[in-house]
Amino acid sequence: MADTQTDMMAVYSVGDVGNVTTNLENTSYHPHNQGPTEGLAGLKAFNDWYTGIHGHLSVFVCILGIVANILNIIVLTRKNMINSVNCILTWLAIADLLTMMSYLPFALYFYCLTGPDETYGHSYNWVAFILFHNCFSITSHTIAMWLTVSLAIFRYIIVCHHSIGPTMCSMLRAKITITAVYISTAIICIPQYISYEITKLAPNKTSYNSTNAYWFVESEIVRKTDGGLLKGNYWLYGVVIKLTPCVLLTVLSILLIIAMRQADKRRQRLLTQGRRAESERTHESNRTTAMLVAIVLFFVITELPQGILAMLSGISNYIFINVYVMLADIMDMLILLNSAANFIMYCIMSRQFRNTFKEVILKPCIQKLQKVKQKTNNGVTYNSVHTNNVTTQMTLV
Repeated sequence: MADTQTDMMAVYSVGDVGNVTTNLENTSYHPHNQGPTEGLAGLKAFNDWYTGIHGHLSVFVCILGIVANILNIIVLTRKNMINSVNCILTWLAIADLLTMMSYLPFALYFYCLTGPDETYGHSYNWVAFILFHNCFSITSHTIAMWLTVSLAIFRYIIVCHHSIGPTMCSMLRAKITITAVYISTAIICIPQYISYEITKLAPNKTSYNSTNAYWFVESEIVRKTDGGLLKGNYWLYGVVIKLTPCVLLTVLSILLIIAMRQADKRRQRLLTQGRRAESERTHESNRTTAMLVAIVLFFVITELPQGILAMLSGISNYIFINVYVMLADIMDMLILLNSAANFIMYCIMSRQFRNTFKEVILKPCIQKLQKVKQKTNNGVTYNSVHTNNVTTQMTLV
């Protein structure tokens, strides 16, 4: 019988599409089936400590990330912000928002209120939510990854191929790309959707002898393939969904950085020629490119280690049990931070985003606060009560 905590880790991780419920009795890798305590005690101790704070930290990051991505969507959909790149950024924000909206109730229930363990005697609905959250968050995060790749490709074409940029990176092509990413990701993740099913637990399997407790097990399809489907999930996840976009993003980042350096040299020449307006346009374009490179590199930093570990877990159960499972929570946190950080990058590195944010969000909020202050005089607040077309002011002490 697989270790309960391992089973849970294998299923819930945002980034873990290859998740396999490891059966320690059936694995052929017997020399290492001693668990993480003997092999990597330090990593196990770190995991035990971090698990205690992961839930509350995740809830905090998710709330901030949900607000930040809603603000991203509001600002990026204003008329002055509409273009093909910002269209992709908008749907990237939507994908990140969906990831965090799914993770928030998961972290609240399974980390803050109960625990990621079958012995708690979870209800059918909450176990169903585990499986839904697993499939949904993996899909939404994978969409975000490939939209980031699409974003880098669009920006590379715009910056490095001026003649074909407007045609190749039109709004129509951006919408087609977004639709293709959303649909193809849902199709690619189908093996994950059919890997697990819900089962009722015997009372002696729970700490409270519950007669109405449920958990998840490998689906009949997985059992028929003798675990082959789950192994395939690891390779699909590690190589296709993680490593491939990381390699593409790294290459595109290098090309964009080279293009930025060339553009900066061109800007210096324009300045010496007195063509300040053209120089300023080049500088603003470079800032936009730098912002996108920062987004891309942050993605690579958070995704590449997980992709490598997922691929290695498809080879060795020892790596899965002793390394991947021990780092699952911290890898989830990196993904959540990545999903929440774009708003900060936009504000720091994009003047147009900052100005639009001030006009659309900050200015109306400040105006509302000023109206409230106008009704306050020397610490006394007045409310207006309207009765029969006669206005009476009431003083609230």
